[in-house]
Amino acid sequence: MPEKFIIESPDPYLKENNDMGQTKFGHINHMLHQMNNNEHANNAAAKTAGLKKGDFFRKSGTSELHIVF
Repeated sequence: MPEKFIIESPDPYLKENNDMGQTKFGHINHMLHQMNNNEHANNAAAKTAGLKKGDFFRKSGTSELHIVF
């Protein structure tokens, strides 16, 4: 799992003007941090650990990504 996103310039995926909206890498990197550092057995365990609805976690012992509900 990556630790953070790195900007590539020129970006090979930006081909048209409408592809070039402002990117918020801080928000994306926050999501990656949640995915890499929150490992819980299930939704209840994630909530008990303080995660809130919409936060990300990985299921313990797997690479499955879940969102707290």
